[in-house]
Amino acid sequence: MLSGEVGARWLTTRCSDVWLLFVILVLSVVTHFMHLLDSPPGISGDAARLGLYAVDFLRHGLWPFYVHHQFGPYPLIIYLQAPAFAVFGFNLYVLRGVTALAGALGAPAAYLATSEITAGQGSRFARRAGVIAALGLALSPFFTQLCRYGIEGALLPVIELLCVASLWRGVRLGRPMYFLGAGLLLGLSQYVYIGAHAFPVALAVACLVALVADRRFVRAWRGLALTVIAATVVALPQLSLFVRMPYTFLARTQQTAGRLVFDLPDPIITLLSKLMNQLLMLGWRWDNAYNPYSSRPLLNPVLLVGFAVAVAGTVRSSTSGRRHVLALALVMLVPDLITYEGLAPSATRVFGAVPFIFVLAGMGLAAVWRRLDEQPGFPAAAGCLVLAVVLLAGVESQWDLAYRVMPRAQAGSGLEWRASLVEIAEAGYVRQHLDDPILLPTSEYQRAPLAFLLAEDFPNRVGGVPVPLDSGQRVMVIRPVQPERPTTEGLPSGYLADTWVLLDKGVIWFLPPIPDSVSPVGAPEFLLAKNGALAAEVYPARWKGSQPQAEDLSVAFQNGLKLVGYHATPFAPGGVVTVTLYWRAERQITADAEMFVQVLDRHSNFIAGVHDWPLRGAYRVRAWGPGETIPLSYNLAIPSDAPPGPYRIVAGAFDLLRRTRIALSGGGDYATVGTVKIPLPPSDSVPAHRLHADFGEVIELSGYTLGSSVEGAVHVELFWRAKAMPGTDYTVFVHVVDENGNIVAQSDSAPLNGQYPTSIWSPGESIVEERTIAAPGGEYRVFVGLYRLDTLERVRVVLDGEPLQDARVPLGTVHLH
Repeated sequence: MLSGEVGARWLTTRCSDVWLLFVILVLSVVTHFMHLLDSPPGISGDAARLGLYAVDFLRHGLWPFYVHHQFGPYPLIIYLQAPAFAVFGFNLYVLRGVTALAGALGAPAAYLATSEITAGQGSRFARRAGVIAALGLALSPFFTQLCRYGIEGALLPVIELLCVASLWRGVRLGRPMYFLGAGLLLGLSQYVYIGAHAFPVALAVACLVALVADRRFVRAWRGLALTVIAATVVALPQLSLFVRMPYTFLARTQQTAGRLVFDLPDPIITLLSKLMNQLLMLGWRWDNAYNPYSSRPLLNPVLLVGFAVAVAGTVRSSTSGRRHVLALALVMLVPDLITYEGLAPSATRVFGAVPFIFVLAGMGLAAVWRRLDEQPGFPAAAGCLVLAVVLLAGVESQWDLAYRVMPRAQAGSGLEWRASLVEIAEAGYVRQHLDDPILLPTSEYQRAPLAFLLAEDFPNRVGGVPVPLDSGQRVMVIRPVQPERPTTEGLPSGYLADTWVLLDKGVIWFLPPIPDSVSPVGAPEFLLAKNGALAAEVYPARWKGSQPQAEDLSVAFQNGLKLVGYHATPFAPGGVVTVTLYWRAERQITADAEMFVQVLDRHSNFIAGVHDWPLRGAYRVRAWGPGETIPLSYNLAIPSDAPPGPYRIVAGAFDLLRRTRIALSGGGDYATVGTVKIPLPPSDSVPAHRLHADFGEVIELSGYTLGSSVEGAVHVELFWRAKAMPGTDYTVFVHVVDENGNIVAQSDSAPLNGQYPTSIWSPGESIVEERTIAAPGGEYRVFVGLYRLDTLERVRVVLDGEPLQDARVPLGTVHLH
């Protein structure tokens, strides 16, 4: 009879837990999927890049995934998104839906973790604490909104909570399967997000803290060892990367911020300031880029009271569960604390600590609930007011988000270009005109959000060389109303006029820059953003561009890439030069690469350059088809103080993971693709004497001025003119000769002391240079000529139609005192 009562009680308890989990899950799903497309507005660039990785995985079989600028494999979100995309298509619903669902699962996971950690305080207390923690996560606007961004960090809370729940259940029941599950989840967390690197450390510290108050952790050493072994096996590829390339452990932090707090002049003050802001984040206000709607805190006032009670109770008592969770929260806040991107907390870096903060709040309010139950004279149901207040506070925060903050934010400025990316690609013009050739600025396509949203209707990407358009062909053109906006300035190539991607019959063609390529033939149609602002215009046009004349190249790299051509616009100090590199994959590329292009002066000093992924990762090198030519264009800002003279354009490829340049097949790690120049400004000087001395039919000495300086030196001003492109660097010599024909002084150097060599002179260009040659007093004749430095052979000279035997032009006589 007794065993039957125990069995019935156990079955009732299990059923009530299942129903609680179900109700919590439904509520959490509702709050996470409400406003799925509206809050936040637009589409996150980070999320879109992850979506593009899923595109490449499904259509090109490209893996493992080395996430853009994160230097390590974080593939879990790709493996989760890929099947969803395969079934439902590449759209914003799926991109956000996967992480929203993961966030929604965080609430029942919080219930499981909290109830397991507090099981020693009685089943009633455990359920109450678990329900409150779960409701806190389910109704938190910050948590639900961050999970709707579609970024990989949204997977971390549910994995953390399930890992902790499984570990504590293993400690409580002593069953190896739970320790094994905790280890698998712990190892899996290392493939979620770089912020999860701190989780194994936090869990180890939390277990040591709990060990002091709970000797069960000592008796469970075999199970804990099994957890460590399982986690190590699962995370082995990631760990091997850390061993081979230790910088990858903190690569994301260093890449984003550039430095840690300890690199700053006053690290202690900065640490204290950041710690104070983390405390203010919990209960006062929190402004950051991932919470654009509200400056409200992470915890509403009710949950803040529970958090404070739990922290105070942890200090006063030896409850192992509270100490364990507090240690987890504190250690998971450390990455944000020691990283400097400003003093405000980073939403993505503190996200790993958020679930444990809510678990602590649940524990504290459960303690308040129990204290109310124990007070004499209080009704038996008085403690239920705690749960009611928690629900009301959570509902109020959701109401505030939906009816006060969202309308105000969506009516603000700046939304027009973010929202237009979705409208143009999905609900707007492109989807309604899939049969029309459409031209879209490359600067728009290389924004990951638009590239991802177009992937559903345009599954193929190819290089547009030669250009797949006929002269006079009708096209539709989409232009953003504000092409030069802040986000465009952040792109390596910026906004390039007349640089297009062509959308046609399911294919995206990447075209080289083609000036004056379209001629409008009709009135524009305007596309409006959700706030009513003008976002873009669409107009019909005729294609009149032709393939630009690029300089041929043949530069092969050891990874299978090849540079086959380049084109550059004119250089000018303080201006912008557009460099287009024509790349070709000679075979299927097996590892991603970045490209770089730089401008170097004649001493190989860096002048300007760009280093980035092709099209900002919208078309990775590994996805290029063998044999196709991809034009990549870049804007390079030339310093205003850049002097006249020759400059080299050099280019190469970079292995981001290994942090090394990819070698050329013939040696070296970059190639000179072209030589350009900043021309000399026009000179106002006029020669005292004019003549016609032709040097090898390519250079003419058209005049000169000869005199002496007060310092006792010969001063000569030479007026050169290029009759054709010399193509060779000649040395100019000036001889000062005495009455016996002896050279008493001379000056031998390239024109303008090498600053402006003859090889860069253009046909018809005039070059004026001055020379001063010290010599003793006396009367001298002065001669000038050219020779090749490598052979010392003088260039033959024809003066006024007569060849000169010694290949030097007499300039006259000068007397020095």
